[in-house]
Amino acid sequence: MTNAPALTPGQIPSSYARCFQSDCPMADTCARFLAGKYLREGQVHGEAVYPMARQGGDCKMYKEIRVIRAAYGFKTLFAEVKQKDNTPLRNRIKAYLGGNTSYYRYHHGERLLTPEQQQWIINLFRRKGYTEGLRFDGYRDLHDFS
Repeated sequence: MTNAPALTPGQIPSSYARCFQSDCPMADTCARFLAGKYLREGQVHGEAVYPMARQGGDCKMYKEIRVIRAAYGFKTLFAEVKQKDNTPLRNRIKAYLGGNTSYYRYHHGERLLTPEQQQWIINLFRRKGYTEGLRFDGYRDLHDFS
């Protein structure tokens, strides 16, 4: 996709299971092994991948490193929406994202929409007949630790 953005320990969710098995044949492409290289200062415990997850050349916990183009903000999406469609569209997005609080966190960039979430929202607008200018307010490239 794009060049991988700089990674810091704070970008990795604290509940994300990390792997420390450097002898694993998939370590170079595994997001869990990458996360294991980035611990917060002073971190001495947390979720981990146990060696038993690896069976032969396969690992049950393997997650390929993925850099995504995450999005935030809905102002641009709603710029050309008819007033009669505004509230129903907004309410569907709020329900999809988990309510008002989540909606506003995505709107203000505190949370970022995955490509799958972006596609769901864009498809919602298309079903209502909106096909032009379907963009979010901003985008950021980041490692996917979902």
